Amino acid sequence: MALVSALVLSLLLGLRHGLDWDHVAALADITGSAEGPKAKRVKLSLWYAVGHEAIVCVLGFSIILFAWSVPVWADNLMGKAIGITLIVMAVLMLLGRKVGKRTNLSRGITMFQQLRGKRGEPFSFTSRNVFVIGLIHGIGAETPTQLLLFTTLAGMTAHHHGLIAVAIFSIGLLITHMLIALAGVWVHDWTAKLRPYFPITVYAASLFSFVLGFSYLI
Repeated sequence: MALVSALVLSLLLGLRHGLDWDHVAALADITGSAEGPKAKRVKLSLWYAVGHEAIVCVLGFSIILFAWSVPVWADNLMGKAIGITLIVMAVLMLLGRKVGKRTNLSRGITMFQQLRGKRGEPFSFTSRNVFVIGLIHGIGAETPTQLLLFTTLAGMTAHHHGLIAVAIFSIGLLITHMLIALAGVWVHDWTAKLRPYFPITVYAASLFSFVLGFSYLI
């Protein structure tokens, strides 16, 4: 009975943790910046989730199997890294968008595109860079603290129970991340149909991501 309660708690914590503001902001940036079919944008969001959940599992398993913990300074440092990623994503989201048939690129982003060999094309998120962002977000901002709860629960039973709890926590995270991604795609597309030349959700997502990222840095 205690194991069932622990697993239910793990799932609920995972579902709740997926609603943290840094996750919402990152997924809003990804679904708002990427172009193409809905399935493509959902797939990009999935890569972010895979990166995040992979780190959660690595940290959780390490805590339970090796009594390892994340130093406070490392957690604080990764919080700053999360802030930087959110700010960068917000800026690239604006600089890389298209206005009508014209690509809105600054001089700096144009140089960046030339280095990538894709001059004249707007910046777009790829499975690789959103996966890396997911890894960064998985290390910082509360996840290690919540995983310590699983360590306490696992100490009451066997190690493999704790590992299952971490996996269930990650599944809850994945469910919430995918629901946020689907909602983000729908909202962006719905507003784009109403205002094709003024994608208000893009500006709103960028502003939210920038402000949130800045709050992590101060």
